[in-house]
Amino acid sequence: MNKRTTAGAIAVLVMLCSQLIFVGKSACADDTFTAPTVDTYFVQPDDVLSITVIGFTDLTQPEVVVLQDGTITVPLLGSVTVQGLTPAAIQATLTKQWKKYVINPSVTVSLIKKHPQYVTFSGWVLHPGTTDYRTNYHVIEALSEDGGALPTGDMSKVTVSNSSTQTKQILDLSHPETKAGTDLDIILNPNDEVYVPELRDEFSVVGEVKNPGSYPYKENMTVLDALTDVGGTLQDADLSDAKLMHDGNEGPIDLDALLRHGDLTKNIQLSAGDRITVPEGDRVYVYGAVQRPGYYNFKPGDTVLDAMNAAGGPTPTYAPSAQPDLAKINLIRVDKAAKKATIHVIDLQRFLNKGDLSQNVSLQPGDVLYVPTKSHKMTFQDVTGMLSGIGEGAYLISAAHGL
Repeated sequence: MNKRTTAGAIAVLVMLCSQLIFVGKSACADDTFTAPTVDTYFVQPDDVLSITVIGFTDLTQPEVVVLQDGTITVPLLGSVTVQGLTPAAIQATLTKQWKKYVINPSVTVSLIKKHPQYVTFSGWVLHPGTTDYRTNYHVIEALSEDGGALPTGDMSKVTVSNSSTQTKQILDLSHPETKAGTDLDIILNPNDEVYVPELRDEFSVVGEVKNPGSYPYKENMTVLDALTDVGGTLQDADLSDAKLMHDGNEGPIDLDALLRHGDLTKNIQLSAGDRITVPEGDRVYVYGAVQRPGYYNFKPGDTVLDAMNAAGGPTPTYAPSAQPDLAKINLIRVDKAAKKATIHVIDLQRFLNKGDLSQNVSLQPGDVLYVPTKSHKMTFQDVTGMLSGIGEGAYLISAAHGL
């Protein structure tokens, strides 16, 4: 083979190699060649992009920042949404849209700077604030580098949350030297917040109990233990509507089932910092010629007769003029939303003598019964005085004749 033939063969071989290298693995390279990786980065606000359009300096932008709404502003096109797209996808989008104005534009989009990524520390930690995020960043490592929790921080309830992904985890990282490398030592995500709550060694019970307040927490104590420590509940407590703040989350707890029916599934084990709230029960008020005027706890289905019995019945007297007038019992029903009090006259005597059920009406929470005497009918001053006495304000008062 002469020199010219040899040179021609080499030229053909070089040309073939230059074509094959763009298809995949070059036949002329060694086995260590690696094809370019696929672009998988998704653009986010505060990223900085570089946009180049060959031959069009007016369209080229060396640096363009992605705005908080996920858009960029480019010549001719104005606002273009790029958040969640890869640089290659943005390049294709701009190329397509610029074709309306430019013949076959050659567009290149590159990511030149990523948006800042942080991990935030808050709560009872030595150094609240942010630190730069890095890949494979474990929570125990991050806390350690931040200086760890304060002596008043509760490492057994460390919360890791991310507002972007709406995720939240509560981790027991007490004795971290035994937790590193376990499932609890999770890998953090960009912009996670690590919160260490205050270490609390008390529990509290508020509302309708004998001695509300905060008390020292004892290991493995339960709801019954807590209620015993505060002296128990009061008579007018609404046991079925109690609330329990447990480990930072508030929910209902049926103390009626626990205390009156012995349902021990409601006897939850408490944690330090828990709070039990026992609200006041609904009331019905009974005034006038009864033996025990005042209020009693309302129960669904209660009637006028139930309220009279709870008040000890009518006042016994032998003076005709001072006898309770059961035929003209006044039921005052308050509509707080409308700021209106309506008076209904109830003939309970008719129910007692003739069994007229329409007169033994069902009551509602907040109802007020007034039993007059034969010589003293209820006055406007009586109504306003009773409403003021139970903490109600001024109301428009009207009369009605039955419910």
